[in-house]
Amino acid sequence: MVTLGVGSPKKDRVLIVGAGPVGLVAALRLARAGIAVTVLEKAEALHSEPRASTFHAPTLELLDTLGLTARLHELGRPSPLWQYRIYETGEAAIFDYGLIADQTRYPYRLQCEQFNLVTLAAAALEKEAPGSLIFGADVSEVSQTTNNVSATFIRDDKTEIITGAWLIAADGATSAIRTKLGVGFKGETYPAVSFTVGTPFAFHEHMPAMLGVNYFWSDFGPFSMFHTRFMWRVGWSPPPDSLDEDTLSDGIVQAKLAKICPAGAPFSLMTARLYRVHKRVAETFNIGRILLAGDAAHLNSPAGGFGMNGGVQDVFNLTTKLIAIAEGAPAEALFDRYTRQRRSAAIDDIHSTSDANYRRHRESDPAKRREALRDMQAIIADPDKHRAFLMDNALINSYRRSEAVA
Repeated sequence: MVTLGVGSPKKDRVLIVGAGPVGLVAALRLARAGIAVTVLEKAEALHSEPRASTFHAPTLELLDTLGLTARLHELGRPSPLWQYRIYETGEAAIFDYGLIADQTRYPYRLQCEQFNLVTLAAAALEKEAPGSLIFGADVSEVSQTTNNVSATFIRDDKTEIITGAWLIAADGATSAIRTKLGVGFKGETYPAVSFTVGTPFAFHEHMPAMLGVNYFWSDFGPFSMFHTRFMWRVGWSPPPDSLDEDTLSDGIVQAKLAKICPAGAPFSLMTARLYRVHKRVAETFNIGRILLAGDAAHLNSPAGGFGMNGGVQDVFNLTTKLIAIAEGAPAEALFDRYTRQRRSAAIDDIHSTSDANYRRHRESDPAKRREALRDMQAIIADPDKHRAFLMDNALINSYRRSEAVA
């Protein structure tokens, strides 16, 4: 067994478990503030799946303080307009982020694959703190005393222990750390699974009135279409009784895409991912010297693109507190406030808005769909309601409210 982190400055380091966007952004921000960090990642390399693809305005503003937002724009595609549309008739409700241009420098959704942020943040971290990201590190145990926290991990069939002052669990939806600590994670699993594929086919050249973000209702089921710089990402839920292997089969995928746009068949596929959708929140985000963030702390429907954004906003809030603690501020009070602020954001804003989006988009009754469409058109027709709707769906209100929680 190898023991790391004995003595200064390692006794003050922050351990971070998980090298996704949440863990890497936390590490980079702390490193830039002069705080030692070590990131432990179970995988042997950075995750290359597209996963999330929406960056909202507050997230872009925060990432700009790390010098990442300009590069994300080079790799992504801004979408100032987004819509709900009935596929067969073309009736639509089109929302315009230009109405809140006085509230943010980024009045749009930036459609850019999550792995771009992961890659950029990892490169910046390596420049700032070389060797701080450790791959192939499977954390098996965590423990803490009044003075420090330790993580035991297995790497290359050897057991190692690293010690630090604090530990951020950014190890995702199935967080081993949250589970080992026995933190409750109550909520629900939605009955329908979600499936997303990526294709370079130019749907916008063959389908009328396409925007960068589109939520369709159709007679053959609801689906979404997001345009990033290098692909269209198309998502839908397979029938409830579908086997995963059938959903992933090329024949079924090609048939679904051909219904959406026959001109593209057969489609070249760049990505395909099937995942379960949850709405859950941890009972607390702070347990002594261990802090939960991102999917380890809360899960929500992907409708609206709030998951990654909420996680990045978590760690900006948390790292601000860790930086203050390094300068002498009291830890316990700040961490309790972190839980109050970010747990309220998850429950009161992210869960409520994403759940409403999820249920609206998956409505199967044609009459209720038209009612929902009329309701959204009425919101758009009223400038004040339109602005308020956009402020909620851009997570601007959520971020501001959470920061104001005492």
